[in-house]
Amino acid sequence: MNSEFAELSHARYRSRTRRRRILILVGVLLILAGYALMAVSPETSTDWALARAMGGMACIAIGFALAVLPMLSSWTRGE
Repeated sequence: MNSEFAELSHARYRSRTRRRRILILVGVLLILAGYALMAVSPETSTDWALARAMGGMACIAIGFALAVLPMLSSWTRGE
């Protein structure tokens, strides 16, 4: 009985850890995509540059929420 519970608990921990790692990877990729969107050449039209800057900032903010905040919470909880 206890071994079944331990196996189930360990499986949940592995699943949670895998999901957290995938979210961190997606967040880092979004941050990188946001920085790539923010890089516009000088001859880009104003409307297009503004749209890319807004999209880049959104990607950076969402990526930060996905990548950095879970790491901070795990560090403060001591996991």
